[in-house]
Amino acid sequence: MIVVCGEALIDFLPVKTTDGRDAYRQAVGGSHINTAIGIGRLGGSVGFCAALSTDFFGDQLADALERSHVSLRYVARAKRPSMLAFVSLGDGEPQYAFIDDASAGRLFDPERDAPAILPEVTMLQFGSVSLINDPIASAYDALFFANRHKRVLGIDPNVRPTIVSDAAEYRARMKRMTEAANIVKISKADLLWLDHTINPDGWARSLVHNGASLVVITDGANGATGYGRGFSMVRPVTPVAHVVDTVGAGDSYSSGLIATLQAAGVVSLATIGGIDEALCRKAMDHAARCAAITVSREGANPPWAEEVA
Repeated sequence: MIVVCGEALIDFLPVKTTDGRDAYRQAVGGSHINTAIGIGRLGGSVGFCAALSTDFFGDQLADALERSHVSLRYVARAKRPSMLAFVSLGDGEPQYAFIDDASAGRLFDPERDAPAILPEVTMLQFGSVSLINDPIASAYDALFFANRHKRVLGIDPNVRPTIVSDAAEYRARMKRMTEAANIVKISKADLLWLDHTINPDGWARSLVHNGASLVVITDGANGATGYGRGFSMVRPVTPVAHVVDTVGAGDSYSSGLIATLQAAGVVSLATIGGIDEALCRKAMDHAARCAAITVSREGANPPWAEEVA
């Protein structure tokens, strides 16, 4: 099983009323709940590790996980508010305004609040908002490094600059975690925000040289570049007739990538060396198809297996 560790929240997406006024529609959101849901919908064995509120938003989030076949074993329920995010779509990447102080997720400590991770869990996936601000950021950081050399560690930073309160501390955390991870997926824009002096190609090759099994750098419409032991490749995006919005596209890409690797049996420390050039190509192409389906419909709505068959 893969366990995804990260935020779960309610997105408020901009819509127009029938008489043309601005309004919002609520939807399940959060980068890593989207990733977990995506893996579950693709037939992967997956769980989620976070705290959900006992309020009605928390019930929505729990129901969404269960409907997508995501295990709640490592989910705690807390009598604190749910995290909320208001989304502005604009002309480029979505922008987010988060309401997160004292939320259930922000105050979650997996060591204190969740059951011990069972041996059947072979991979932990981390990233995004939950690694930005304390106390949750430090709690997940501790969980990540406690499992180093015990399980495959994956990370997708999915940076949200508007809520970074201490940029130096956050950049240092991302450096430590990406350098220790077995699988890294990151957008080129996020990588350059973390360190504008980085040469992305050299950075990825250095990670692989120092032990990572797969590094994927996405670059919007330019596709993605994958790096493994002894190979690198550029794979294109999957064409989309009409892009509705890009909310959740990167999360669906992560889901497709990880689900393909799991189906191939390479998400354990004993087998991760099996990520070769052919499997990398297959995983990246599947991930691109998943992202294309997501951007063709409103909000973060990852595809089911039959949609990408």
